[in-house]
Amino acid sequence: MNRLLALQKVVELGSFTKAAEALGFTQSAISQMVTSLEEEMKIKLLDRSRNGITLM
Repeated sequence: MNRLLALQKVVELGSFTKAAEALGFTQSAISQMVTSLEEEMKIKLLDRSRNGITLM
C-alpha cells in the first residue's frame, strides 16, 4: 500500500476510520502508514483533533 495514497484518502475524507474503510484496511494500519511517512519526512503532515483531520 502506498503511504501517499493513504495520506491522500485521510485528507480527502477527513478521518482515519473513513479512509481505512474506503481502502480496505484497519484504522490502525492507516494511522501507522501516515505516522511512518511523517517520521521519514521529519515533518508533521496532519493536524489531528476530535473534530477531524486537517492538512498542515
